[in-house]
Amino acid sequence: MFFPKWSIYGYKAANMEDKMALKLMQGLYSFVLVLITALLARYFTEQGMISFYDTLDIPPGTPENHYFSYAWSGIYVLLFLSFYIVLRSRKTLEQFEDANALFVSQLFLQILWTFSFFYMEQLTASAIVIVLLDIVTALMMHTFFFINKWAFALTVPYLLWLLFATYLNIFVVMLN
Repeated sequence: MFFPKWSIYGYKAANMEDKMALKLMQGLYSFVLVLITALLARYFTEQGMISFYDTLDIPPGTPENHYFSYAWSGIYVLLFLSFYIVLRSRKTLEQFEDANALFVSQLFLQILWTFSFFYMEQLTASAIVIVLLDIVTALMMHTFFFINKWAFALTVPYLLWLLFATYLNIFVVMLN
């Protein structure tokens, strides 16, 4: 696969200016992916919070609504940092392609989950999506582990939060 000189995959930069441009491009790519996900997820979540969330029977241990925005804000920062570290640390095109595919896939599933749960109010479908999200996230973490241990470590809180969200989603299905 052909990557232009200024691709996010990178190349062996000949000078400091090229290295700085590459770092900037990789940071921008990571940031834009996470930002688009956060904005879409927020939109779908807000629509569902207005229309139906308060009518649901919720499982024990469900935090108050405002805690979710704090948690997700922190998670998005960690996701941005972890993916940026992966982009800076990968050694081969294959590592880049694997990490990129899994990272983008879990972001897509995250958007799909908020869309199906909050916007479409499809509780069972969203439970299936979040289980798939858990699996893809675990695969992404496995890939990150072999590229950079710090990037992997930054994703651990995300998986723990997803597993908690999976518990909540499955119990919401059972209670409603």
